[in-house]
Amino acid sequence: MRLIIFKAAQILICGFFLVNNVYAGDIDLSKRHSLKPEETIHLDPNNILFIDVRTQKEWNNGYISGATHLPLKDFKANLANIVPDKKTPVLVYCSKGGRAIAASKYMNNLGYHGVPVINGGYMQMLSAGHKQSR
Repeated sequence: MRLIIFKAAQILICGFFLVNNVYAGDIDLSKRHSLKPEETIHLDPNNILFIDVRTQKEWNNGYISGATHLPLKDFKANLANIVPDKKTPVLVYCSKGGRAIAASKYMNNLGYHGVPVINGGYMQMLSAGHKQSR
């Protein structure tokens, strides 16, 4: 009897982790201030706008495939052109996090729907498995 209960518990635990992995792509961005790079690896850039706020020189050296470049120095002037709909799901990244935090706060203050920062920035995203473009 104990063996049956033990096996049932194992199945339930495995099922729990399987379900959590299946739904990992259903992250409610409006409730998150930041995401780990590995949480974003399976998010589709066709459905979520990845904004890179690094400099032009940093962008030229490589960027995350599917990302949109909007350097922080041009952010205020060009944001409405890049993201006209404030309900658009957006993730922001830079090289380490500081510029992305500033961009995220700015967007949230303008009424954009929760704009999380990707912790650790560009290099951590590459380490987590994001594809690089040049």
